[in-house]
Amino acid sequence: MATTTRQRLMARLALAPLLGVALAANLPPAMGADGLPGYAPGAGVDATAARRITRWALTEYQVPGVAIALVQDGRLVLAEGFGVRDLSTGAPTTADTVFQLASVSKTFTAATVAALVDRKRLGWEQPMVSLLPNFRLADAYAGQWVNARDLLTHRAGFPAFFGDLFDHLGYDGADVLRRIRYLKPASSFRDRAAYSNVGFFLAGELAAKAGGQPFAELARSLIFQPLGLSRTGVATTLMGDGTAQPGTLEDVSRSHALVGGRLQVVPPNLSALFIPAGGLASSANDLGRYVQMLARGGEIDGRRLLSEDAMAALFEPVIAVEPSFTEFPPIAANSGFDYSPGWGVYHYNGLKVLEKGGALDGVRTLLLLVPQKRFAVAILANRNLTALPEAVRAALLQQAFGRPGEPDLQPEIKARGEKLENLLLAVEPRPADPKPPSLPLAAFTGTYVNDLFGTWTVAERQGALEVLAGPARYRAALTAWNGDTFSLLWPGVLSAPLEVPFQSDGRGRVNGFVYDGYAFRRVES
Repeated sequence: MATTTRQRLMARLALAPLLGVALAANLPPAMGADGLPGYAPGAGVDATAARRITRWALTEYQVPGVAIALVQDGRLVLAEGFGVRDLSTGAPTTADTVFQLASVSKTFTAATVAALVDRKRLGWEQPMVSLLPNFRLADAYAGQWVNARDLLTHRAGFPAFFGDLFDHLGYDGADVLRRIRYLKPASSFRDRAAYSNVGFFLAGELAAKAGGQPFAELARSLIFQPLGLSRTGVATTLMGDGTAQPGTLEDVSRSHALVGGRLQVVPPNLSALFIPAGGLASSANDLGRYVQMLARGGEIDGRRLLSEDAMAALFEPVIAVEPSFTEFPPIAANSGFDYSPGWGVYHYNGLKVLEKGGALDGVRTLLLLVPQKRFAVAILANRNLTALPEAVRAALLQQAFGRPGEPDLQPEIKARGEKLENLLLAVEPRPADPKPPSLPLAAFTGTYVNDLFGTWTVAERQGALEVLAGPARYRAALTAWNGDTFSLLWPGVLSAPLEVPFQSDGRGRVNGFVYDGYAFRRVES
């Protein structure tokens, strides 16, 4: 049975730079993983080489469509699409095709905060409560002192990869902002880094209060419009919901994942609330402009968008992180790995590298900067759990800045991706002797409440249980697992089941359950 540990791993796979690959029944056979054809570290990269590498990776990782932008010496030298944006229609991917950005959105959140600091509307170290006096955290000290830099570098003490469910429960930002006081800390304030989308939601709320506009409007006015990014914005607005609600644009990439052994279009996982953490969308052309500005130290077209001080703050490591098996080469034990606001920071052959990857159901993204060389790349891929972005960025790094004789990183990247995929797809065995529930299913139905998550209903439908969570009545399957412990599974191709034990009062009446460490109590209907 899946456990909380597995749930955390799934969340990390969804939101960090990594990932595995699998074969698709309706795509050409993959090439071998012996290495990058024409591998020549340090030989240099131009647009032709970048195209060759991207086309190789498209086939090697069997991804339907990819878009890439490349900046060299501060100049945008390539923005191009490859493959198809939608397997069901065969529509081509172009440099204007809009992809969900997933956690790459975090870099825009950090840039928006930096622009506010430039305008003296906010300070990096300014306590959040100075602008939102009713804000509280379970750790009173953290609640008093937490600031934008803490939130943007994952050091506020929140549990790693927790809280994304709020994107689907139907609460508004003000309600979630209030409920976060019931979120249990996982570590002492500023003691260690733990990747947190909750933190970036809070950073967006803080920015909105400082700027006097909703976060999405603030990002548009401070970053998107000055850069001329006409195809960058909130994913739900630009792309629609993949079903009944159309977006404002037609040239958009669809999400793809293996379903029943076949690669196909799947519903997108869209952010309704955590937009600063993962709810934006953009194209290769727009991202090329964005990373060009960053690679040039905050200026573009002879205009300065972010000050030198702002750029220094964005790129300065704040807290060290232990590289784990989910980071891909050249990130390793000797590369270092830190968080700066919105970015991960490491070193390669003496060069400082900033990188941010992202993933949601059916999409993978990655930005990379080498500020010393005014070098940058943006990679957008429309397949679930693919290591293509890491493979392409490693190939470009090695070709541009590698040393003669250093090993090609591609075989290790491919092997790590496959290892992660096997880990995720492994079917955990049922208990050797599972027990049936101690009570009829009807006994588990009812209304349950928790201070953090709110009101959930357990209902019986067609002989099975389901959870209807929050005002949106977000539905999850609830199936018997072992005795009065059930398995709960939310929708989505990246969702993992979680054990939910129910408790009774000893008189045959169910009076609560525990979801991911949080106790729900039953209330009278």
